[in-house]
Amino acid sequence: MRLNRYLARAGLGSRRNVERLILSGQVSINGEIVSDLGRRVVPEQDVVEVAGNRVKLPTQWQIYAFHKPRDVVCSLRSQGGQPCLAPFRNQAGLPVSVIPVGRLDAETTGLLLWTDDGELAQILCRPASRIWKVYEVVLAAPLNRKECGIMSRGELELDGRTCLPLQIESGSPGDGQHWVLRLHEGRNRQIRRMFDQLGHDVLNLHRVQVGPISLGSLSEGCFRPLSRQEEDDLRHEAGQTTSE
Repeated sequence: MRLNRYLARAGLGSRRNVERLILSGQVSINGEIVSDLGRRVVPEQDVVEVAGNRVKLPTQWQIYAFHKPRDVVCSLRSQGGQPCLAPFRNQAGLPVSVIPVGRLDAETTGLLLWTDDGELAQILCRPASRIWKVYEVVLAAPLNRKECGIMSRGELELDGRTCLPLQIESGSPGDGQHWVLRLHEGRNRQIRRMFDQLGHDVLNLHRVQVGPISLGSLSEGCFRPLSRQEEDDLRHEAGQTTSE
């Protein structure tokens, strides 16, 4: 296994972040400081240390589904007095190595995955991974067919970049206010900002699915571990391999 992948999977951050650790001379293998990003590690044999502390791969990674409540910021630290995610993790008794994957804005509810597998978290956050995120949206006023086409064809721009095409379908035929969106991206407040460009206010935004993982009947503020089949399906869809 490549050293940068080993460190990412051990929960030390993205591959870019762990590459900074390697280049800064903080990483050693069997007592030897390593600066070669392409160096390979035999997990069962080699002793890997970062800043003098030994780093091991977990025997089994953990992945959880969480139902994020409204008005909770997607951070492990409170911001401006708003509730954050840390108390939910503490109440569930999860280790600090388990962290949220990506973000939902404070007003958005629904499915948020958590894991201690740093590499998987990075893959799931990349638009290039082509993982669908599914949202239920309620608008203040009906959306028309022309506006649906603009969104589905990827004709809107945010921050100087064109949005990727997405899938949009009615969530309640006939009313024009309830919609289901499927998209690969997850830019800051993206769905709200796209609708704002079209002159629409979002009354409610709720994520119900990430890749093959559905929120289902999970209660608000609660966690559940993914089943082995769900984990395998998620890793398969993310294109995660066991060796590199």
